[in-house]
Formats: sequence, C-alpha cells, structure tokens
Amino acid sequence: MQKGIWVNILVFIVFVIVTVIIFKANILYGLIFLLAVLILFTFIKRAVILAIIGRTNYFKGNVEKGLAWFEKAYKTGVAKPNTIVSYAYLLLKSGNIKDSERVLENLLRTHLETNDRMLAKSNIALVKWKKGELDNAIETLQEVIRDFETTNIYGSLGYMLIQKGDLDKALEFNLKAYDYNSSNTIILDNLGQNYYLRQEYDKAADIYKNLLEQNPSFPEAYYNYGLVLKAKNENEKALEMAKKALNYKISFLSTIKKENIDELIEDLEKIS
Repeated sequence: MQKGIWVNILVFIVFVIVTVIIFKANILYGLIFLLAVLILFTFIKRAVILAIIGRTNYFKGNVEKGLAWFEKAYKTGVAKPNTIVSYAYLLLKSGNIKDSERVLENLLRTHLETNDRMLAKSNIALVKWKKGELDNAIETLQEVIRDFETTNIYGSLGYMLIQKGDLDKALEFNLKAYDYNSSNTIILDNLGQNYYLRQEYDKAADIYKNLLEQNPSFPEAYYNYGLVLKAKNENEKALEMAKKALNYKISFLSTIKKENIDELIEDLEKIS
C-alpha cells in the first residue's frame, strides 16, 4: 500500500513538471495537453465515475437510475471487485436475486485477491439466505469469517444463527460479535433480539436503550424494541416504538415486513 502511494505521488510530480514545461513553451499546447490528460483519465476511470453516479442516484432514492448507472460501470469490463460487489448487493437489495447471483458468481470465477474473494462470498451468502438456503448461507459465512472478520459479516451471521433457532449458539456468537464491535447497530439489534427470544427481557431492553441512542435508520430496531417493551408490559412506549418503525424504509433485505409492524400496532392499540 505504501509503495502504491509513493508511485502515485511520483506520477503526480512528473505530471506537474511536464505540464509546466509545456505551458511555458506554448499555452495552447498546454491546454491541449490538459484536455488530453482529462480525456485519458476519464476513460481509465470510467467504471469508477459511472459507479459514483450510480451510488449518488441510488441513495437519493432514484433506485432504477442508480442501478442503470451501476450496470454501465459493470459492463465496461474494467470495474474493480468492490464496485461489482456493490452492484450485486444493490441488485439483491432491490429484490433481483437472479442477477445479483449471476454477477457474484461471474466475479468469483476470476482471479481475486483474498479480501475481494471473501467479500464476494459473504454477499453470495446473502443471496443464498434470500433463496431460502439458510444452512448454506450460514456455512458460507462461517467459512469466510474464519479468515476475514468484518462487522458486516458478524451482523449477517448473527442474524442467520438466530433464524436457525439454536438460541444458545446464536447468543454465544452474538456476544462475540458485540465484543468485536459494540457500537454497530446491526450487531446490537441481533443481540437484543437474541435476548428477547430467550425471554431475557431486561437484558434485551438494556441493549435496545443503547441502540436507540445511536438513532438507527432501519425499522427492525424500533419494531424489535417494541416487542421487548410489550413483553415488559410497557405498552404505551411499545406503541410509540412500533409507530416509529413505520418511518423507515423496508427493503428486500429487511428482516421484517410492513404487515409485522401493522400487526404489532394493532395489538398494542387494543391493549391500550
């Protein structure tokens, strides 16, 4: 990494020296040189530029336009693995399992650095999960995390282990995830949900109090906390949390549906 930085610095210095020499010789030639360099840079970095436009559109809410720009970046044939994985992830998040899987499998057939391969495999695990292949998804993430620990993998695997149903094993892992990153909102939500399902409601409530201090931007945090509060007979506050969950977007990768929130609200309004 350090060598790459020094190479970039050297290239920049050479570029500045050459530019100054050309401008001193002839201003018009200098402008032509800068234009040529700009065109060459744009061509070399076209996949990066297209992906940036795609990401900007996607997070502004223009999902279709964002994916279209990412597709253009992908089809250049020079997109870097992290750009391709981002494209596949956004496809999956939008509900396009088939294309997401195709993009990731094609990437995994190429020569990749270890970290890039692990990143792609961790996203393939999400595809398997959404295809209903929970055991395969867990096995893939367990294989990846042995050599490639990241907060995202701890978050994904922690939730999947809860879904598997062995709450003791899930808790052991989610406590390990908490030790790895105690401030991550997904990890906190997993741990809180794990305690809730084990009927350890006070422990769950403590986790969710910590989580809500970070103003999480996903509906599960508020919905799951609502379930905990309902179990503790704090129905008024539970209703507040359930209604707050409706303020956040539910995507294909969300672990709850709007119907779940609506049902919780309806139950709490009957109690109140």
